[in-house]
Amino acid sequence: CVVLASRSGTPAASAAAEWAQLLQLPTEVRVARCDAAEPSGARWLITQAQAGLPPLRGVYHAAGVLADGLPPSQTSQALRHVYAPKAVAATWLQLATSTAPLRAFLLFSSTSALLGAAAQPNYSAANTSLDTLAACRRSSAFVAAAVQWGPWAEVGMASGGAVRERLQEQGFGLVGLARGLEAMQTALRASAPAVLAVMPVSWSRFLGGVEAPAFLSAFAQSAPSS
Repeated sequence: CVVLASRSGTPAASAAAEWAQLLQLPTEVRVARCDAAEPSGARWLITQAQAGLPPLRGVYHAAGVLADGLPPSQTSQALRHVYAPKAVAATWLQLATSTAPLRAFLLFSSTSALLGAAAQPNYSAANTSLDTLAACRRSSAFVAAAVQWGPWAEVGMASGGAVRERLQEQGFGLVGLARGLEAMQTALRASAPAVLAVMPVSWSRFLGGVEAPAFLSAFAQSAPSS
C-alpha cells in the first residue's frame, strides 16, 4: 500500500493524469490529510494512517514551497514558511520513524543546497538541512539518502514557463522522468552516498567564463554535458 500525505489531503489538480495512473496499479493507494511539520501530524501519519496495513517500509519526503527574496528582504515569516514543510517536517518524520524497520528514507533536496540561489536563501538552507539529516542518519546506521534535484521536466516548481526559461538560460537542463527514476534507484542503494546531486547542466554556459570553484574545476574545460 502507498499512503500519499499532504496538508490538503487531496491530489493536486495538476496531477489528475498521474493520480488516475496510480489508481490503476495493483496496489492500494490512500490519501491522508496531514501537516507533518507538526509533531502530532507526523506521529498520526506514521501510526493512524498505517492502521491495518503491513509495517512501514519506506518514507519519501518531497514537500516544499517557495518564498523567494534577496537576503535583505527575507523575513522570519518567509523562513518559517519554507522551513516548515521541508526541514521541520523531515525532522518530525525522522523522530516518528526512529524505531521502524525502514528500507528507504528518501529526502527530496535541491541543487540550491549545492550551488546556492541568490533569491532563495531560505530554500537553500532548508534543503541543506535535509542533506545534513540524511548524513546524520547514515552515521547512525539508519537508511537515508537526500537527492539534490535539478529542475524536473514534467512536474515540480520549475515546470512553469518563466522559471524554466530562466534556468535554461543559466545552463541547466531538465530532469526527465526516466532519468529521475534511475537516480532514485541509485540513491536507495546501500552503496550510494548519503547525498547525491542530479542536474543536467552545460558547465560552459553555467560558469560563464568565470574561474571555476575548486569542486567544479574538473568540469570547467569539458564539453557541455549532463
